Amino acid sequence: MKVTITLLVVLALANAGMVQKFPLTYGGKRSIMNIMVEVENKIKSHSPLDTIKGVLDNFKSAVAQEQGTHDEVYAAQQAECESEISYRRAEVEDATGTLKIANGILKTSNILLKKTQATLGETENILNSVSLHIDLINDVRKEDTQSYNRGAVTFNDAINAIDDAIDLGVALVKGEASLIQVADMTTKLMMASVATKMNKAFMAPLAALASIKQEEDAAGAAERLVQLLQTLRANVEEAWASYTAENTNALALFTQQKDLYLATQGRLDSSKEKLSSKAENLQGVISVQTAVAQAATNKKQRNQTLWDDAADLCHSFDVEYEAVTAGRRQELVLVQELERAVERRAAEQQ
Repeated sequence: MKVTITLLVVLALANAGMVQKFPLTYGGKRSIMNIMVEVENKIKSHSPLDTIKGVLDNFKSAVAQEQGTHDEVYAAQQAECESEISYRRAEVEDATGTLKIANGILKTSNILLKKTQATLGETENILNSVSLHIDLINDVRKEDTQSYNRGAVTFNDAINAIDDAIDLGVALVKGEASLIQVADMTTKLMMASVATKMNKAFMAPLAALASIKQEEDAAGAAERLVQLLQTLRANVEEAWASYTAENTNALALFTQQKDLYLATQGRLDSSKEKLSSKAENLQGVISVQTAVAQAATNKKQRNQTLWDDAADLCHSFDVEYEAVTAGRRQELVLVQELERAVERRAAEQQ
C-alpha cells in the first residue's frame, strides 16, 4: 500500500511544473488529486480493477469532452478573428486611400491660397468665438432672469406669510386664534425661512410663535410676536430690495458686455464680407477636404486600433488554447501513469 501512495506523490510532484506553467480552471468538480484519493481508497477497500479503471475512464472522458468543446470554440474564434481582421484591414486601406486624395487636393488648394484667404480664415475663427460669447452671455442672462423671477416670487410669498402671521398675532392678542392656526402658520414661516435662506432672521419670530400658547401672559406674548414679525417683514423687504439692486447692476453689466460684443461682431462681419469675395471658392474646397481628411484620419486611427486589439485578442485565444490543451494532455498522461500503477498493484495482489 505504501508503494501506491508513494507513486501517487511522485507523479503529482513530477507534474507540478506543468501545473504552474499552465494554471488551468476546469469546469465542474473534476480534480486529478480527487481522482488519486478516490483510486487510493478503492485500492484500500479492494475494489475490483474494472471499477477503479471505470473511475479513470470517466475522468478521461470528461477531459476529452472538455477538449472537444474547446476545439469547437477555438475554431469559431479563429473564424471570427480572420473575419474581423480582414474587415479592419480593408477599412484602414480605404481610409488611407481617401486621406491621400484629400491631402493632395488640400495641398494644391493651399498653394493657391493667398494672404487674403488666410486672413478670412482667421476672421471667421474670431467671429465664431465672439458669437459663442454672445450666446453664452445671453444664456447666462436668461438663467439670471429666471433666477430673479423665482426669487421675487419667494420674497413675495414670504412677505405674504409674514403678513398673515401678523394678522394671526393680532388675533392672538384678542384670544381669537386656535392651536391649529398657530401650527399652520409656524409651518408657513418655516418654509419661507428656508426659501429665502434667512433662517437667522426668522429664528426669533418662529420661537415666539412656537411658545405662544405656553406663555402665562398670552396677550403680552402675542404683542411681542407682532413686533418681531414686523421687524422680520422689514428685514425681508430690505433683503428683497438688495436682491433687486444686485439684479439691476447685473443687467447693466450684461447690456454693456453685449453691446461690446455686438460692436465687435459687426466689424468682423464687415471684414468677412470683403474677404469672402476673394476667397469663397477656395475656402469651400479647403473646408470640405479638411473635413474629409479629418474623417479619414479618425476612421484610419479607429480601425487601426480595433485591428491591433483584435490581433492581440486572437493571439490570447491561441495562447490560451495551447496552454489549456497542454494541461489536459498532461492530465491524461498522469491518469495513464496512475492506471498503469493500479494495474501493477492489482497484479501484485493476485
